[in-house]
Amino acid sequence: MNLIQLKESAEEKNRLEKLLIRTQNELTQEQNKSVQLAKQLQKEFEDVKRLEEGGLSSLFHEILGTKEKKLDKERQEYLAAKLKYENCQKQIDNLKQEVERLSSKLQQCGNPEKDYKVQLTAKEQQLKAANDGTLQKYEEQLGHYYSQKKEVNEAIHAGEMAIKGLKLALESLRKAQNWGTFDMVGGGLLATAVKHSKMDEAKSLIHDVQYWLRKFNRELKDVQVNQIGTMDLQLDGLTTFADYFFDNLIMDWVVQSKINRSYDGCVDVLNQVSQIVHQLKAADSSLSNKYKATKKELTDYLVQA
Repeated sequence: MNLIQLKESAEEKNRLEKLLIRTQNELTQEQNKSVQLAKQLQKEFEDVKRLEEGGLSSLFHEILGTKEKKLDKERQEYLAAKLKYENCQKQIDNLKQEVERLSSKLQQCGNPEKDYKVQLTAKEQQLKAANDGTLQKYEEQLGHYYSQKKEVNEAIHAGEMAIKGLKLALESLRKAQNWGTFDMVGGGLLATAVKHSKMDEAKSLIHDVQYWLRKFNRELKDVQVNQIGTMDLQLDGLTTFADYFFDNLIMDWVVQSKINRSYDGCVDVLNQVSQIVHQLKAADSSLSNKYKATKKELTDYLVQA
């Protein structure tokens, strides 16, 4: 490989190393979160069981005529805790796979830094002898543009996958809204069943969306392009989007007229991600133009040298 290729390989390896560290940190955080969610799930389960089996607390609520209302509330809280725990386990599985993927790609990278330094030293001696640093300047510029473009493209891909999943989830929620409206005017068991089926679809899709939002967030931290330096969006909120979604989903499941909570939450995140992806694509176009222009300048220089 020539110096440009070695520089690009070294930049890619460095990017992967940073991404692996971030992913490993996220995995540790998610595993710690899983322990807490498991405790919360067990607590909610015991609360439901205690009311169902009876006891002083159950007898107290029964005398007051509030037992069923209290039991419904505890069941809702148990279901919300269960959804959060299951989502957390799914994220742990996804993060483990991502760690394995990144580790494998790093092994394939080899040690381009060493080869780059050897060639660079030899080239520096040639440039010093010729008293000409122009070639090195072009190589550094091209390596810089290539690295930035790689980071931007990775972020665009993750963002587009999140957008795709959010749109599918919104479609499921939209159908659930329609069946929920039919249910409210006397649609019966069929309407209720179809509505819950569509909400189940949305729940399943959100598991995948959460994975891509996390990846999108990680990739954005690598991006250092002037065109998107002014972004002021609460990106950290994207990584906890699923928790809020599941809280709202449980409320929507019980209160059929309020599916809008989950729907609006998806719309907000979709708009936020779409805005960033739009900026990233503009940055990618600008970087492509700069890379091509610099490459042409280098070719012209080498022809004339």
